[in-house]
Amino acid sequence: MTAQHTDQPTLSIPWEGVRELFHSWSGKGDLFAGLAAVLGNDEFSRWTKRDVERRAHRVLFENCGESLQRMPVRLRDWLAIIPVHSRVSPAAGPEPQGRIDWAATRRTGWPPREFVGRTRQRTSDEALLSALRWTVERMLLVYRDSRYNDLRRKKPLVEKQLEVLDELVTRPELQQVEPTLPDVATIKDLRRSGPRWRIVADLADLLRQEEGPDLIALAKAQIVPDEELASALFHLGVFGLVLTSLKSDGYRPVSLRPLHGGASGAAYELVFSGQTWYLWFEAGALWTRYGQVEPYVAATKGLLRPGQAKSPDIMLINEESRRALIIECKYSKDHKYLRSGYSQALAYLTEARTSMIDLGAAFVVAPSEMVATLSTGHTLVGPVSFCAPEQLKGAFRAAFAELRRTGN
Repeated sequence: MTAQHTDQPTLSIPWEGVRELFHSWSGKGDLFAGLAAVLGNDEFSRWTKRDVERRAHRVLFENCGESLQRMPVRLRDWLAIIPVHSRVSPAAGPEPQGRIDWAATRRTGWPPREFVGRTRQRTSDEALLSALRWTVERMLLVYRDSRYNDLRRKKPLVEKQLEVLDELVTRPELQQVEPTLPDVATIKDLRRSGPRWRIVADLADLLRQEEGPDLIALAKAQIVPDEELASALFHLGVFGLVLTSLKSDGYRPVSLRPLHGGASGAAYELVFSGQTWYLWFEAGALWTRYGQVEPYVAATKGLLRPGQAKSPDIMLINEESRRALIIECKYSKDHKYLRSGYSQALAYLTEARTSMIDLGAAFVVAPSEMVATLSTGHTLVGPVSFCAPEQLKGAFRAAFAELRRTGN
């Protein structure tokens, strides 16, 4: 279901469904892992959570470009702004140190047994330096991630600024403190510390958003601008819409496994009026579950590079009544690519009718901007419909009600 790339503006995402999933997700790790579960199902590529994070960091690096351009290109300019304070402390010892208090020294005896005086120590502002170290280290990680597996990419315009940051992070002034994720108060302190520190504050504010609890904001900032990642997010959103549709019918889906993490099998179980349905997310393991070989795998077995099991994006199946609904997600402005969803959905439905089900229907869900109205074609194996996400909920509920009725 991976979309083809274009230079055109990004299409819309079904955020209602995305929010449904995000309710039970704890942070960016769940988001990146969920996207990897979609992208990693491709027959020709495998994605991990870390792969998705690196890809998202390409977008984040571009977002940081303006702040990076305003940063110093010489190390001494950085060292000049590191905040240093003086602190006077009493000192006593066998050797003179700092400014000697001769009266106090005389009271120890003469010749003096020890010299009493005051020393001045220079200390740096630890909070600001900890925030600076975190920001620099995080920025360098994002930059390295943005070039992962693509080192031939043109060097960025901010190469000199990045080289200086690479040198700055090794300085003892930064190494003496632990990197600390800056909070809102620290960001404010950075902004009040001078013009160059305001640049650090702007950069830190961008970088820290990835560590926050607002997954919607993170998805909009770092996922949606990348069309391949947006395609996977669209898939997750459609799955969330299916869950909301089922809940509106009185079902209480029980989670059987996370959508990510390498688990296989149905994602949810639904029991209602004596019927048990299983909701699959990336249903590639469906054939193994039923102890069968997918017809596509059998047909391509004799090739030098045989095919692997193909996976309906979303499938709802009742094993006893042998009924199922299949959903294929297509996210693109390429009309030919969208139309190819028909052959995929029809193939999935035909294969399911071969040995798993007696009745079913399939939907191809495309972005709202690409669908004028819901339309359905009737075939020997069942109806195949094209629809937008907002049309899916009603159409899915109607088709599901019909399958429940005929399955009794």
